[in-house]
Amino acid sequence: MIELPNTEDNVKLVQDFIYETRKRIADGTDITFTKKAKDELDELMLEYDITEEDIEYTILNLTPENYYRGIDPSGEADFNVCAFRALVGKDKVEIYLKYGLEEEGLQILVFSNHIPDFEMNQPFKN
Repeated sequence: MIELPNTEDNVKLVQDFIYETRKRIADGTDITFTKKAKDELDELMLEYDITEEDIEYTILNLTPENYYRGIDPSGEADFNVCAFRALVGKDKVEIYLKYGLEEEGLQILVFSNHIPDFEMNQPFKN
């Protein structure tokens, strides 16, 4: 995934991605998890008691400061995908959270939600 440089236009691009996510959720769109993301969530649930509701709450509270990488088209070019460094659950566990917004529809699809394998920089964090 690409890392957008910290410019006013790029911060707005990420903010628009976040706003569109919130709008879809407010309009009743459910968050869907890929098999991989569901398996990762199962691990988070076992180790940290993190639920789908915790992931949704985290997504709803993202800001451009959480931005890590993206916004890229998915492999099929049917989703715009963005990755964030986020703190989730009551213990504020750091996770790598990558999800996409369907280009020609309303779906919100989580591709990854796991403990990061490496340190994640946040290029828009002040």
